[in-house]
Amino acid sequence: MEKELDVLLKIDKEDVHLLSYILESEDNLANIRKYENQILRIITTSSLLDEVMKILNSLKEKIKFEIIEIKENSGSAG
Repeated sequence: MEKELDVLLKIDKEDVHLLSYILESEDNLANIRKYENQILRIITTSSLLDEVMKILNSLKEKIKFEIIEIKENSGSAG
């Protein structure tokens, strides 16, 4: 079974909607799961991580965020 990964971003609340809209417009690329304490949790798979990272890096000039951590998903959806 393919690994699910959490990509954690530090991002302002005002920018979450736009980033979510862009990432979720690509079918099955990523799921936006939780925003808490300025940290947004994005879930993707190991095979799609490179594509997600390319999109995120291309958006850095338009949306201010910082990639905090990429780690294996614990199985929690929340």
